[in-house]
Amino acid sequence: MLTKNGQSQDITSLVSDLSWNENFDTVGVTLSFSVPDTNEKYIPRLLITAGDIVQLFNDEGELIRGIVVNVSRNYPKRTIKVCDFGFYLNKNDIVIQFKDKSVSECIKELFSHVGISVGSVCDMPANVKGVYIKNVNEIIKELIKIQQDNDGKKYYYEMRAEKIYVFQLSTEPISYIFKPAVNVAAFDVTDKNAHGRGKYTHSIEDMKNAVTAEVNSKTSGEMPERQFIARDEESIRKYGLLAENYSVNSDEADNIAELAKNELKEKNKLKCELLMDFIGHDKARAGRVMHIIDDWLGIDENYRIKSVRHKVNGCNHTMSCTLENL
Repeated sequence: MLTKNGQSQDITSLVSDLSWNENFDTVGVTLSFSVPDTNEKYIPRLLITAGDIVQLFNDEGELIRGIVVNVSRNYPKRTIKVCDFGFYLNKNDIVIQFKDKSVSECIKELFSHVGISVGSVCDMPANVKGVYIKNVNEIIKELIKIQQDNDGKKYYYEMRAEKIYVFQLSTEPISYIFKPAVNVAAFDVTDKNAHGRGKYTHSIEDMKNAVTAEVNSKTSGEMPERQFIARDEESIRKYGLLAENYSVNSDEADNIAELAKNELKEKNKLKCELLMDFIGHDKARAGRVMHIIDDWLGIDENYRIKSVRHKVNGCNHTMSCTLENL
C-alpha cells in the first residue's frame, strides 16, 4: 500500500524486485522494490517520491510500515528504498541528561524526543546517571548495555508497524511452519531436509576468558581504587589467556563482582556463525531463534538470527539468514 498526500492505494500489481532486510546490529527494517517508470499508454505511472508512506502486508497482517527515503529513476523503472520509523533513531543527535532514572524511563524519553510511538518497554530497572551527547540510537544501545551488564540478560528493540517495542530476547526457538498447498503437509522451514547447505565458521578471535573489572582512581597516575578479576581456568588452559579490562563507574562499585562475571559470561565463548538459505517466513526477524540441524556440518543447536534478507520473486518467497550462537 502506498500513501501519498493522504490518499492510499494498493500498488501490488506494479511491484517487482521486492526484498527487505533486517540486521541485529543496526536495528530497523529496510524495504526495497521497483515500479514501472515509463510513458507507456497502458502501464500506470506511480510518482513515488521521498516522504511517501509504504506498508507491506501478507495474509491481512502488516509486516512493515515505513517512509520512502530514497528514489532512483533509471528507465524503465523507479527503484524505491523504504525504512521503518526506526530510521529516525539513527538520524537525530541530541544532548540529554538523566538523573537517577531507570533504563526503561530513559528509553521512553528518547522515543518521545523523536516522535516514535511506544508499543511497550519491558522493565529495565538499572539506574542511569549522566549526560549523553550523541545519536539517539547510540544512546539507546548504551542504556540497554547498562541493563545487560547488570543482570546478564539480552534485550532488543524493533518497530512493529508504527510502534516500537523493547523486550528481553528469548533463548527458545520458535516454529516457522509453512504449508505449500492444501494437499501438502505443513513443515518447519528450518527442518534439516528443507533448508539449503549452510556455510559455517567458528572463531576465538573475539573471545575473552579473563575479565578485570576496575573502578578508576580519581587521582591521575594512581592504580584503580577497586578491582575484581573473573577467570575461566578451563578455557584459559584450552585456548590460552585472552584478557579484557572492563571499566566500572564509581556508582556501580558495589556491584563490581557481578558486572565482571556477566561480562565474562558474554565474552567467554566461541563465536559461531552460520549462513543458510530457507523458504521465506514472516516470523524470521533479527533477534529470533532457530533450531538448526545439519548432519554434514555437525550442528544440532539453537542459533539467533543476526541478519535476514527476504526476497519475493513472483510467488516464491525465500530468505538468506546469518545466524550466530547464543
